Amino acid sequence: MRSIYLLLFMIIVVFEIILFGDIGSKIALLYERKSIYIAVYYTLVTFLGFFSVTTFFFVKNKIIFTFFVLVLFLSYGIDLVYKAINHTGFGFNDLGIALNGGAAFAMEALSSYASEIQSVVLILLGLLFILVIIRSIVIKKKLFISLKKISILFIITLLLSYSITHKTTAESQSRPTLFKVLNTSIYFLFNQLYYGEREALKVTPSKLSSYKNIILIVDESVGGQYLSINGYEKETTPYLQSISDAYVNLGLASSAANCSDKSNIALMSGIQMNQLPDKSQQALKMPSIFQYAKNAGYRTHYFSAQKVGMDLQNYITNYDLLDIDNFSQLDKPYTHKSMPEQSIILATQKALEKNDKNFIFIVKRGVHFHWENDYPVSEKYFVPTLEQNEPLLLAKKKEALNSYANSLKYNVDLFFKYFLEKIDFFTRKDTLIIYTSDHGQSILEEGRVATHCDSTTPPKTQGIVPLLLFSNNSVIRNFDFKTNRYSHYEIFPTIQKLMGYETLRGKTLFDEVFTKQEFISGDIFGRGHVEFTTIK
Repeated sequence: MRSIYLLLFMIIVVFEIILFGDIGSKIALLYERKSIYIAVYYTLVTFLGFFSVTTFFFVKNKIIFTFFVLVLFLSYGIDLVYKAINHTGFGFNDLGIALNGGAAFAMEALSSYASEIQSVVLILLGLLFILVIIRSIVIKKKLFISLKKISILFIITLLLSYSITHKTTAESQSRPTLFKVLNTSIYFLFNQLYYGEREALKVTPSKLSSYKNIILIVDESVGGQYLSINGYEKETTPYLQSISDAYVNLGLASSAANCSDKSNIALMSGIQMNQLPDKSQQALKMPSIFQYAKNAGYRTHYFSAQKVGMDLQNYITNYDLLDIDNFSQLDKPYTHKSMPEQSIILATQKALEKNDKNFIFIVKRGVHFHWENDYPVSEKYFVPTLEQNEPLLLAKKKEALNSYANSLKYNVDLFFKYFLEKIDFFTRKDTLIIYTSDHGQSILEEGRVATHCDSTTPPKTQGIVPLLLFSNNSVIRNFDFKTNRYSHYEIFPTIQKLMGYETLRGKTLFDEVFTKQEFISGDIFGRGHVEFTTIK
């Protein structure tokens, strides 16, 4: 029995070392940065975890064994797929994305990363074949261990390994993968975010608002450097170039984060970079942009083309809806029409028809992967492209870039052609449109297939976004703005200022002192791994 146990133990350890390769480096890093005691503790807990996983193969009960194998291989599958995509594996941020709206793009993810998923399945089938042989030997020779002993070892190991997760706020995880995935899930369960009313707004505007209508458009996955108005070689924005007198182009800006929900909550709450990571969850408690707008006499609107019905996203809660007069999302899953994002355009047109002051927050569907699915065939200008639902492969970077460029041309350039026309923008002196994207896009860079939301060493392109100000007002048009100097963090204070407030959350787009151009990756609330990346 001892030889079978050791053989199985070594197979599992070697399997994890070969595929993940982070056990030895993690121990060495802890020894270097922390202490020998912490490194030893981590080592002991890690190997105790491997012993616990090995022991489960000697359980007699078939139902318990089958359930264990399913959980084990599910955890392996999750971690290996994420490692193939982001080079680091499954972490707290990935779980948060999956549970907070990730299901909306699940099919796109499956098609885009089909190659990585297939490779992982083949690897796991090979491991399963080996383990089935060993399990058959255990059954044949009746080399069973009592369930009581197995359970005690598992509970002790889970508690000890979770202590590492808890102490490091899920940033550091011990191996094996089974305990890593379990502990991440447990930590997420016991560390839920604040859900309740926002603080009451205690300030009032001291000046008249500068605009009757303020529209904030937050696109999806639009990398600023891929717009031809910013110098990209492909003509992705010919319409915008033809109406350059209608807007001020602030060039390449940095997003608040490289993931949609984090950037959107930053834009809605006005949380500033120097307040991050937001461990006290002020972004969920401070008065929102909608409260400021209502307090300044604006009718508030929220239009989204990403979600259906009342399925909320981006940390919006039912309490936030109390400050939104007109909340509108899709009534059925999105489909392409001749007019890009028609629901948003028509909803905005209708809102502006009334003689009200309006603040409109728009979340576009935009250019989310799979890009070849995001525009109609009639709008294909750049070839060759990926096929619809074709996996993202490093060898197909040219095709991927063309698919992305086509999607940009349709979802950004053509969108604005219809949007500005339908809302009668060119005859309005009372309307300001602020346009940006939630985050940028990395397209098969650094050997990665992940396009955004990497929590560890993300490419800086994931935080590079456009920033445009559309206005027929000479005050905006003639102001001496700089280029390539701004970030998402100036947008909230700018809107406050234009609504007539003097007490602002931070620097505005009109200030000469600029916020540093960097974005946060990982969990904005300080759970799990967090990094800051400068875009230039």
